[in-house]
Amino acid sequence: RRQRQMCIRDRPTQNGRIAGCGQEDPMKQFLDAGCTLLLISIILFNCDSTSLNENDLVVTDEELAFAPNFHLLSTELETISLAKLRGDVVLIDFWATWCKPCRAEMPIFNQLHAEYKGQGLQVVGVAVDSEKMTVVEPFVTQLGIDYTILFANDQVLKAYDIAALPTAVVIDRQGNIRRRFEGAEGSKRTYEQEIKKWC
Repeated sequence: RRQRQMCIRDRPTQNGRIAGCGQEDPMKQFLDAGCTLLLISIILFNCDSTSLNENDLVVTDEELAFAPNFHLLSTELETISLAKLRGDVVLIDFWATWCKPCRAEMPIFNQLHAEYKGQGLQVVGVAVDSEKMTVVEPFVTQLGIDYTILFANDQVLKAYDIAALPTAVVIDRQGNIRRRFEGAEGSKRTYEQEIKKWC
């Protein structure tokens, strides 16, 4: 199973950014080595292939959760609510300009937006940068991002329990959360397979 890259929101910060995010951290290397040894031990002593579930973040029908509504300001200075998007499949990406794994995912979401918007997909990026428009608007312009970008507030981060970046949430046409990805998948196909289930 491929290890996802991510930035942890609640780690100690340096100059307003997450310490070690997007760079090699000696403690992270130590922890990663420990996790690798643990994973090898699990594989060696438990040969049941179902013990490592590739779909551990899938929400079953019995566990459906209604996506919390929000009202957030966009880079176009418009207030956007999730409720207004109901009836479409929504992919929400929580990200930040200083998060390298986030930057790697955004071109994938841009492609999905272009290819599936005609089938009812709405891609929405929610930037957590405290500087907001100052850093976000030129960043998305440079990357050529065409989908809607909103600015996060504390309420939406709490409602969606955002501890890691990037975090992507897939919401069906009825407003139910169907899948949650914590960390960068790095694969258009993975997101595409999930989107096709609901579009």
